[in-house]
Formats: sequence, C-alpha cells, structure tokens
Amino acid sequence: MLELKVNQIQFFSLHDGPGVRTAVFLKGCNLSCAWCHNPETWKTAHTVMFDAARCMGCHACEEICPGKAHRLKGGVHVYEREACMECGKCVEVCIPGALKKNERLYTTEELYSVLMEDARLYELSGGGVTFSGGEPLLQKDGVIEISRMLRRERVHVAVETALDAPWETVERLAQVIDLFLVDCKMMDEKKHMRYTGVSNQRILENMKRLSQIKEIEIRIPVIRGVNDDIENAIHTAEFLRSLGAHMRKIELLPYHDYGLAKAVQAGVEQKAFEPPSKEQLKLLQGIYRNYGITVV
Repeated sequence: MLELKVNQIQFFSLHDGPGVRTAVFLKGCNLSCAWCHNPETWKTAHTVMFDAARCMGCHACEEICPGKAHRLKGGVHVYEREACMECGKCVEVCIPGALKKNERLYTTEELYSVLMEDARLYELSGGGVTFSGGEPLLQKDGVIEISRMLRRERVHVAVETALDAPWETVERLAQVIDLFLVDCKMMDEKKHMRYTGVSNQRILENMKRLSQIKEIEIRIPVIRGVNDDIENAIHTAEFLRSLGAHMRKIELLPYHDYGLAKAVQAGVEQKAFEPPSKEQLKLLQGIYRNYGITVV
C-alpha cells in the first residue's frame, strides 16, 4: 500500500474533465511557471502557509518554534522561513489558523475511500476523478495504484500534467488513465525555459508519442505579452494539428491572479501578469479553428 502527498481535495469540480469530478491536487512540481495558480504545491515536502491577516499576536508560535522562525516585532509577526524546520508545531498551536500545513499524507486505501463517496455522482454525470497538482507524474506509483483501484469500479480517471517526465513514466500512466489533460505553455524553447524553468522539448516529444495511444486534451494558459502573440498561436496550432484524432480539443485559459495570495502565504516570489484582451483571445480562437481544431 502506497502513500500520496495531497495538497487539497476539491469536490464537485466542473472544470477538470468531463462531468462532475473530484480533483486531487498533489504536492511537488518540476516546473516553476511564473504565473502558477498553485505555487504552494511546488515543494514535495509540506509548506507552512502563513496568512498575516489572521494573526492575533498571541506569541504561541514564537514560544514553541524550535528554530526560532517566528517572532513578533513591534506588533508585526515576522516569519523567517530560512530558519523554519517545517516541524509543524506552530501550526498545531495557531488557534486563528494564520499558520497552516498544506499537505496531508493519504494511503491509497484512505484516499480511495474518500473518492468513492461520490461514486454515484460520477455515474450520473459521466464524471470521475482527476489528479492534478503540482505534477502528478512525480508521484507516479501512487497515482497508478489508486487509478487501478478506481477503474475496477468503472470510475473515469483523468490526470492533468505538463508531461515533463521520462517517456517510460508517461507510458505506464497511459495504461491506467482514461484522459490526459496536457498543459501546453508555448512553443519557443527559450521563452519556455525563461517562464517555466525547463525546456519544452521532452514535453513536446511526449505529447507526440502519447497522442498516438491515448486521448488528450490541451490546456493553454494565455498570458498577455508572454504567449498571446499570433506567431506562437500559429506554431502551436501547426504542432497540435499534427497530433491527429486523439487530440480532442484545446482550452484557452486566460490568466488569472488566484496564485498571488497563495504565493505570499507560501513564501514564493511571484509577479502579477495580465490576461489577454477579449479581442486578442477571439483572434487566437480563430487561428486554432482555421486549423480545424476544436477550441473552448
């Protein structure tokens, strides 16, 4: 029996695959996208989230912290993350919830029991379970084990991934996953490295190989001044069209700033971007449709 490091479980999700779904957000990611809306999932180890607005100044965390990471100075709570031992003792004594751990370990048996509580809802809506993150492929063994358990009960299983993993990992997942929701950031390798921290060459190669054996849907975050230009859309459309019939559709996802507050709480540096204009988004939709690609 394996364990999975879970950031959160979102019930009644309507945007993570077909039907009504339960989305399981896993910890750990090998990309560091500048606009990430789940930056608290980057570390595989748990992250202490600090919401300064909730702090009552009670000194409880300061008194119990073995690393002396917490101190109140002039009535202001100062959290020195470099000194944090991530033991979680401060979280246990924080009554107002200013300090929280963003990870829980589940055995596959425990998580299976939670997910199957909505089995009837999956059946009625044509929904199921989606593993997201972070990057689910970093916890491939646990995802494979629980996916097998779910599919034995005819629960549809999807995974949202950037596909930045060895092909052997992707191939193993393809044996137990019904649908891959693949993030596609941009085609230019240098820009991809600048904004995500990694090359896109392995990602694109995996997309080619996966589309030959499995249904995939593409998700493109659209950020003004980063990847909303016509040239990138044309190159992306040409590449996606070459994937063939298993590439079912793409979703254009305008940038939102949901990750900014969580980045502050997780101690991650993140700048604000802007969504594309409605006119530019409509123009991009037209480009993809001209290539015969279904766009949402």
